[in-house]
Amino acid sequence: MGTLLFKANYGYKLIILLTLRQVIKISQIAKERVEILINLYKNLYKTVKLVQERIKKYYNLKKSKGLNLKKGDKV
Repeated sequence: MGTLLFKANYGYKLIILLTLRQVIKISQIAKERVEILINLYKNLYKTVKLVQERIKKYYNLKKSKGLNLKKGDKV
């Protein structure tokens, strides 16, 4: 007589109480949550890019351009 792998590993029989209708409902909810997470990730990515661009612009404005020397100036 064969033994289920789950029972062999964990010592008890796995009981699944979900019906097909419940599984379909759960999968629809999971799809909706995945879409929400994808949208949140896209918004976060756009925000991070915007912040990086602003920091870059600010840094470039504040960066020292060096001395204003021309050819023939004494140093």
